[in-house]
Amino acid sequence: PATARAQVLSFRRLARRVLAQAGGAARPWLGELGKRMVLRSIIQKHKDNLILFGRSAGTPGFTESLAHTLSELKLYNISPAMLAERAEELARSDKQTPLAGKLHDLALLYGELEAYLAPRYTDPEGYLGLLATNLGQAPLVQGAQVWVDGFAGFTPQEFQVLGSLMKTAATVNVTLCLDAKGLTKPMAETDLFHPTRETYEQLLAVARAQ
Repeated sequence: PATARAQVLSFRRLARRVLAQAGGAARPWLGELGKRMVLRSIIQKHKDNLILFGRSAGTPGFTESLAHTLSELKLYNISPAMLAERAEELARSDKQTPLAGKLHDLALLYGELEAYLAPRYTDPEGYLGLLATNLGQAPLVQGAQVWVDGFAGFTPQEFQVLGSLMKTAATVNVTLCLDAKGLTKPMAETDLFHPTRETYEQLLAVARAQ
């Protein structure tokens, strides 16, 4: 009976299943091509306000690279406000570097993209945040036994989802490739398993916080 009910899901597929049950999936999903089209429109609209990206905005591959960068920022829970704050700090300092202009431009374009998407579409990179918020309301996960396998590390959004799973599911088991004998020793950056050991320690912190 357990095997018949087993489901193999990625984080994103789990998000779609949970949001279908708990709500939050009503807005249409926007793919990468659609996001790039929106970004091109935003760049054209704010071209005169860009400090560093104004000249390179029209070069081939720029929009694709920008979309990838913004996706990475969102996955790691870095907001437009955080970028803008750091850009202002650098602008006020004595050291004027291109980084301040780059952060200003990223904050501007990122904020405009978020403002455009919020009432219209669900950004794929925002799915995990919605999943973490709504997971407790989904019958799919309540009382389930969860196994998380094949990961050496997780993004901040994925850690949020795991924390919500720990609150909702009956059990959450995470497999990691580690030397069990070394878990009692202090972490050393020269250790072959150091990155995975960091993941282990972060998982323990998430579990203790629930």
